[in-house]
Amino acid sequence: MPIILICLILIIIFMIYAPPRPLIVIMSKCYPDVLFYMRLPSNLKSIALTIDDFPNVNDLSISFRLLDILRLYNARCTFFTIGSHIGHYEDSPEIQRLFECLIADGHEVGNHGWRDEKAVCLSEDEFQGQIKNTQKIINTYVSCVNKWFRPGSGFFNRRMIRNCIDLDYRLVLGSIYPHDPQIPFPRLNSFFIEHKLYPGAIVILHDRFITIETLERVLPAIQRHD
Repeated sequence: MPIILICLILIIIFMIYAPPRPLIVIMSKCYPDVLFYMRLPSNLKSIALTIDDFPNVNDLSISFRLLDILRLYNARCTFFTIGSHIGHYEDSPEIQRLFECLIADGHEVGNHGWRDEKAVCLSEDEFQGQIKNTQKIINTYVSCVNKWFRPGSGFFNRRMIRNCIDLDYRLVLGSIYPHDPQIPFPRLNSFFIEHKLYPGAIVILHDRFITIETLERVLPAIQRHD
């Protein structure tokens, strides 16, 4: 019995860490208004790269370095932005320059709520207010064409989906997530991403120092895939 229990626990851990594609497809069918991956024509092999918790609240130079690496590989990314992180730098001219570089390089800006917290725990008014306030401060620097929203911690419910639709947003999760905030090892994270890449996949990373090395390792693999 203990062996069976251990095996079940290990299976659950694996399903959380590296959910298989069939499970992601099932989730996508159960929640058609949530974007888990991109459905592409057979002749396209694009992969969507996304970075959460932008801009880095502790060191803005890290965010600039991420842009530098993406520019080096001519790669495009969607940066899911936290409103309070922008507010942290509102008196700094560097935040304006950061967004100017981001837009000039052809990247997109998504909405990641006002604070780094579990959005699923917010009341309906708090949830909608966070989206609106974050969008307002984003619009101070850029005009977003695509209205993507990714909930903090990745948890969601049907009420949140409905609220996003009401606010003209598309709720976005992803399909390849190395859990980089919890597993801060660029070699392991890049290995994980490289071996799970497929056309239409949405990769999730975070605006952290370790992501600099992760991108340096994984971007060549993504380019080979395209």
